[in-house]
Amino acid sequence: MATGTRSRPVERVGPAAARLEYRNDVIALPESLVSIIIPTWNERENIGPLIDGIRKAMAPAEFEVVVVDDASTDGTGAAVNDEARRHSNIRAVHRPAKMGLSSAVLDGAARSTGRVVVMMDGDLSHDPGLLRLLIRQIHAGSDVAIGSRYVQGGRLTGWPLHRRLGSLVFTWSARTLFRLRVRDPLSGFAAFRREVLETLPTRFSGPGFKLLLEVLATQPSLRVSEVPITFVDRARGKSKLGASEMREFGLLCCRLLRWRMSERILSRRSSPVVRR
Repeated sequence: MATGTRSRPVERVGPAAARLEYRNDVIALPESLVSIIIPTWNERENIGPLIDGIRKAMAPAEFEVVVVDDASTDGTGAAVNDEARRHSNIRAVHRPAKMGLSSAVLDGAARSTGRVVVMMDGDLSHDPGLLRLLIRQIHAGSDVAIGSRYVQGGRLTGWPLHRRLGSLVFTWSARTLFRLRVRDPLSGFAAFRREVLETLPTRFSGPGFKLLLEVLATQPSLRVSEVPITFVDRARGKSKLGASEMREFGLLCCRLLRWRMSERILSRRSSPVVRR
């Protein structure tokens, strides 16, 4: 088992909770490969620092990083190729067009080999120092571990008021529509037991960016845990969130609701009739 050094990470208490100070220490992880999937589109300025942060946070555990790039026009693909040439555990997947964040994660997962699969954004909004906390939740028995902005200790920084309000409205809508107990079903930072993604019964979220919601809505019996995170708005590059992504969210909810209704109907039809 990878044990790292003796000292343990220091978790801050208060508004900055979920930010860890990694000095000379790591959280011990079992000796099983972890696959970290990063979908990218025009993230050249961010991908190098992100991979460096992942390598520092995960060492000496066994891991691979799979970057799925959707034909970036700023040289992101070339930057990832450079990283892959320098480090054998960095892999690049190049897709011919912008095909959606969720489908990028699923494509990356299909090309990975880890028993634990982590998805995270490529814009440095997610702290690599929290990877081990999410992975540890999977090894402790969770099927899904969510990096949550809305549990106690989690927070958002750098977002204007209208984005904060929009996030709260969409999160509340998702939780209400699908009767979810988790506080942040729209997070883009989460770890999964590999089988959770392999057995996902639908692929509705592919063109959009809410894979976690699809996982939770279609597999309600999953064991889910949430780890508080501080979500930091991107410092470089442009946000990919726009009107088309909002439409995709609405369409995803409609498709998932129809799927759940059809599943209930099929379940009732297949249930044996008890005659008295």
